Amino acid sequence: MGIFGKKTVKTNDKDNAKIKMVEVSQLHFDRDFKNVFQQENDKVAEIANDMRANGFDKSRPIIVTEAYIIVDGHSRFMAAKKAGLEKVPVIIKKFYSRDETIEYEYKMQLNSRRLTDGEYFAAFLKLDEIRRSNPNAQGSSDEAIGRQLNKSARQVCKMREIAKKADSTLLEKIQNGSISINKAHEMIKAAEARKKAGVVEDDSEEKTSNTGKGINSDSFKLGVLFVLSELEKGKKKSQILKDKRIARLELGELKLNEEELSKISQRFGIA
Repeated sequence: MGIFGKKTVKTNDKDNAKIKMVEVSQLHFDRDFKNVFQQENDKVAEIANDMRANGFDKSRPIIVTEAYIIVDGHSRFMAAKKAGLEKVPVIIKKFYSRDETIEYEYKMQLNSRRLTDGEYFAAFLKLDEIRRSNPNAQGSSDEAIGRQLNKSARQVCKMREIAKKADSTLLEKIQNGSISINKAHEMIKAAEARKKAGVVEDDSEEKTSNTGKGINSDSFKLGVLFVLSELEKGKKKSQILKDKRIARLELGELKLNEEELSKISQRFGIA
């Protein structure tokens, strides 16, 4: 385990032979690689404090390309700069494409830390994009990506369905960690079930109105009038609730003339 409770990635003898100390100023970021995972300011500050006291932990060198672009170790690099270190240990690795580099970065992150659902979902999107662009890709995409993410093919299938069907609001909630992948998938399936059952869903802004119950005030009044008018006709509650017109709450569906509306409104004090 590393000094912060994370698994230390062990390098083989061949890699150890490549470890070298380089000037911090020689290293630089690539936006695509840096943005794969967010660097947490608190974590960077914690590592920097440890580096001031104990120096750079050489068992966790920064992984760079032959052009000294950082692939793994962005937080450690930022901490080293914050701590005022002049040199850091690196391993130089050769990559044959940007996709190969990004896949390696995901592999390293999966080995070294616990990802959030939002990070897993972002990783799925990127790995799926890479796989779809590979003309030599074979076998099941869900199984292949599942092996890369250490997830089941079923879980990857859920993420794929979410990517296809979720709206921007739901996607944002997954990414910011306010909802899990499983919960998002359940919500999508529930919405599909309601649609199949013919339940009408109001997507207008008025559905979060003053009633606080998801019905705007005008529709609420019409609903009350509808129920009261049906009671006036002698219908039972069970019969009224089964009437499909109550779901629409449209004045034309109520079939009440102005005199009837006025009469019922005055009787029950509805403005």
